[in-house]
Amino acid sequence: METKDQNTAEVFEQIYQNAQLLFEGGLYSEAADEFARIPDYKDAEEKKAECEEKKITSKLDEIYMEADKAAANMNVRSQEKAIKIFEQIPGYRDADERIRQAKRNIEEITAKEKTDREEAIAAAEVEKEKAKKRKKRIIKIVAAVLLAAAACVAGVFLFKKYAVPAIKYNRGVKLMEAGDYDEAYRVLHGLNYGDSNELVIRIAKERLKTAEIGSTVLFGAYPQGRITSEEKDPIEWIVLNRVGNKLLLISKQALDALPYMRYDYYQDNTPVTWETCLVREWLNSTFLNKAFDGGEERMLVKQRISESDGGLRIVEDKVFLLSMYEVRRYLPTSEDRKCTATKYATGFGAYRSSKDYTCLWWLRTPAIETTESVMMDDQNATMIRVSCVGTSGEIVDVGHDVLNCYAVRPVIWVDTEASGD
Repeated sequence: METKDQNTAEVFEQIYQNAQLLFEGGLYSEAADEFARIPDYKDAEEKKAECEEKKITSKLDEIYMEADKAAANMNVRSQEKAIKIFEQIPGYRDADERIRQAKRNIEEITAKEKTDREEAIAAAEVEKEKAKKRKKRIIKIVAAVLLAAAACVAGVFLFKKYAVPAIKYNRGVKLMEAGDYDEAYRVLHGLNYGDSNELVIRIAKERLKTAEIGSTVLFGAYPQGRITSEEKDPIEWIVLNRVGNKLLLISKQALDALPYMRYDYYQDNTPVTWETCLVREWLNSTFLNKAFDGGEERMLVKQRISESDGGLRIVEDKVFLLSMYEVRRYLPTSEDRKCTATKYATGFGAYRSSKDYTCLWWLRTPAIETTESVMMDDQNATMIRVSCVGTSGEIVDVGHDVLNCYAVRPVIWVDTEASGD
């Protein structure tokens, strides 16, 4: 008899322990069922009651959390959903106050949406009026020019000088209104007619603000056809990095070609540094003045540049070349680094592959071995080397002779919040 009672006690204890584990694991319904099997053992009855209470509280917590999640989204639909869920648990925690808060949120959101709509409608009306005025002005100018052209021998000259810019301006504005901003930029850039420069800056800023790393944007203009023509085309840039409202850009194609340093520096055995090289001087004078108008140049951010990664010699430039570290960071693969040269750059001697026409382009970092002794005109001379990117996209850290004419890919930082006025 004693053995039977002992076995029963062991079974009850096992059930009790199992129920306790279920309780601690948050499985209150299952735990309550187990405690119900041994109502007279220890405090099983009280434990069962506690499980029932916990089960109810757990369900209330689930409903509360679902409502809280909906309330976190600040839109009318989510706030209305939160109210409906909170109403299922009136008086629980702060559910009643959360209902009142959600109703206040709906009022605020609705009021703001109404204000935003009214402001958008007003802005659209203002823009519409501006467009009408522009069209009227264009029609008047074209009509006046055509009349003058018909009335004098210089009609063709007047047409080209006044009517053609007006027609291009009108086309650019229509492209903007149609949402074709890239083509509008191409048409309006460099037109210098009416408020075309203002529209160009506006387009550039809008495109830059939404540009993602790896995408391309148009900014500035530079000759890209044959070297016999100085006609400019918008420059296409690759976005390498974004820091807040500032973007790091590199030209998609090599835009020109020139030696890294002057021959007279070479003859004097002057040490080659980024600070004194020909490419840096050219980028921050000739190229800068040729590629960007006044408004665009004000968007360029002057950067502190060292000739090598971690170098002590620091200069400040608006236009520069990538270093070896930067090219590895922003263009990590050979395919990323490959680039072609424009016809303009090729015409000035940019070295390129005969296979796929990719070019070799300069970096600003000195080569691992910056000098090499060579024979020139039967005399010993020193060859000075600077690193570059080869035609297959590899980084040539042993460098190439600084007198070679290689391609140049300008790099700039632009600030989309800078005043272009």
